[in-house]
Amino acid sequence: MTRWNVLSDYKSRESLIKDILEARGIEDIDEFVNPPSISEYFSRLSLEFKQSLKIAKEIIESEIEKGNHIIIFGDYDSDGINATAILYKYFKSEKNYPNVSYFIPNRFEHSYGVSKLAVDEVLEEYKGKDLLFITVDTGITAIKEIDYIRSLGHKVIVTDHHQKPDPLPNVDCLVWSDEVCGAVLAYFLSKVLGSKDTKAVCFAALATVTDMQSIVGINRVIVKKGLEIFNTEPPLGIRKLVEAAGRGGSVLSTYDLGWLIGPRLNASGRLESASDSLKILIEKDPSTLENIAFKLNNINSERQDKTLEMYEKAADFDESNLPKILFSSSEEYHEGVIGLVASKLVQKYYRSAVVISLSDGIGKGSARSISGVNIIEMLRRFEDLFVDLGGHPMAAGFTIEKENIKKLQKEMLSDAKDSIDDKLFIPSLDVDMKIPADIIDLELLEDINSLEPFGIGNSRPTFLTEGLKITGLDVVGRDMSHLRLSLSDGDKYYKAIFFGGAEAVDNVEFGDNIDLVYTLKKNEYNGNTYIDLVVKDLRKA
Repeated sequence: MTRWNVLSDYKSRESLIKDILEARGIEDIDEFVNPPSISEYFSRLSLEFKQSLKIAKEIIESEIEKGNHIIIFGDYDSDGINATAILYKYFKSEKNYPNVSYFIPNRFEHSYGVSKLAVDEVLEEYKGKDLLFITVDTGITAIKEIDYIRSLGHKVIVTDHHQKPDPLPNVDCLVWSDEVCGAVLAYFLSKVLGSKDTKAVCFAALATVTDMQSIVGINRVIVKKGLEIFNTEPPLGIRKLVEAAGRGGSVLSTYDLGWLIGPRLNASGRLESASDSLKILIEKDPSTLENIAFKLNNINSERQDKTLEMYEKAADFDESNLPKILFSSSEEYHEGVIGLVASKLVQKYYRSAVVISLSDGIGKGSARSISGVNIIEMLRRFEDLFVDLGGHPMAAGFTIEKENIKKLQKEMLSDAKDSIDDKLFIPSLDVDMKIPADIIDLELLEDINSLEPFGIGNSRPTFLTEGLKITGLDVVGRDMSHLRLSLSDGDKYYKAIFFGGAEAVDNVEFGDNIDLVYTLKKNEYNGNTYIDLVVKDLRKA
């Protein structure tokens, strides 16, 4: 049973928002509700970081004066694609610098990051030219590869936000911060270089959400500004992508960035090349963009099918005797979706999961974790077993020789016995406040919406109301997986929907009194406005 953590007590309707923010640890509530500009937040970043941007600018301007060729070296996920688009568009469209190109590795040909294979392909294409490599969302761990590039007389600027290794790569300039994602670093660099592109913040906002950054502080302001532009004058490619997904004309939120646009940008890099995902951000021709959007939508559907097929094979664990870390490997697994499968395993079993695709004696692995388990830290304890390794506390990727997989599994499970507390495996649900149902109205909903954009670190406020009576319940949805409820507190009636909660009908019935954890959502239908209770969990009172 999920543990409910009620974070604050209801005192009054007037202080509700303030009390919620205080319980979340927000110290400056006025600033949170009325945040300063991006430039103001930027001014607060570390002096070391701002100096690195200045050095990067000096190197770039010097290379441009010499007419040397600039390579924007990106990554095939949404963050890397958006970061590449920001800098490429600046050099090409604003600076009008002809000697610039981009390179996005193909995960099936080049593997992840700044690999020697990828570098050699770039060097072959621009043989005889002096090059400046600017990496975005990658490069921090490419020590040998960067030494190789520089040994040939080329310059390297690394912009990255992943965990720093020891030692650091020997670069001409390192632009690093773990407070923001790779695309935001690229956005800051473009601004320091002189970019006036008002729509570049859209790409930074999209990457911030899809890279699962915390939506507080500077990230919140970037996402807020990006959404304003997405909903007024979006980049044409994004508009075409939203239309292809069947959501043209809709007001976009962080949910749409993370679950509508992001997956379609990521899909091509998972199954094929990420070139189309980048093109939809930098191309200008409407008919070309329409074709690319249609193609990305179809690739995303294929990605969904492959993910479900692989997940059904991977989710074969004895729930009465689960290991502390889930391992699954197979030659049938598609390398491009192992991370998605690992995420679904985490959702089902609430354990960290490692999923490995095998081919030609090599395993490509992806790990996802739960709160309290730093997965990259655990993996780095066995760094000698990997060909390469990188990631975050909650997600990591690696390459490993097949013969080392069993040893890795054995060593990690042994380590987990002492390092992972069983208490971490009890799912918990943070509830902002327990409230009486009679304060639920449109004014409360508007107050809640003033805290947007919502996301990691700033979730939509979740409430608990006790003793609601079930006056109606139905299993609904195309696959009959959702539960629709009618509820009463004795005076008023409320409509609720529990997405994916159809199984709860086995535990409650008409006439029961229940305790309900939920968020609030506006529902407009036939010219009328209603408030839906979106259920997170429920149990008998």
